Amino acid sequence: MPFDDTTFGYFQKEINKTDREVERLLKDFFVSKNPLLMISESGWTPHIDVYETKTAYIVKMEIAGVSPQDVHIQLKGRMLSIRGYRMEDVPEEREHFLLMEISYGRFSRNIELPKELDGNQVKAIYDKGILRIIVPKIDRKLEEPVRVPIQD
Repeated sequence: MPFDDTTFGYFQKEINKTDREVERLLKDFFVSKNPLLMISESGWTPHIDVYETKTAYIVKMEIAGVSPQDVHIQLKGRMLSIRGYRMEDVPEEREHFLLMEISYGRFSRNIELPKELDGNQVKAIYDKGILRIIVPKIDRKLEEPVRVPIQD
């Protein structure tokens, strides 16, 4: 039974979708899970939670072991950018790894929030390995990028 153009197009889309998923899985395996085999300069991707309250958007990022001085947060328009670096503490006597699951190096996340924000009132708090960013909502547009300092 021959394939018509519609059936062929459907199969092509499914193959492309599967190809993208396999590529993502390989990237997650080689980049995020085993830094010894890292094949990308993109570093690792910290886990985040983003939720909304009546007055603000809250972004929580899991970055245990990262110094607050090594994190840069910027809000431009509705785009919240968080980037930083987790350094590896290498004991001198280490000969080889038996297991290595903690990712090190650079990280970067960009989160586009759905509404206009008050960039002058953004707060970032780092406690027990969790970075919590509170971005108040506002009706007027943010014109210039705002750098957000981290509070202890």
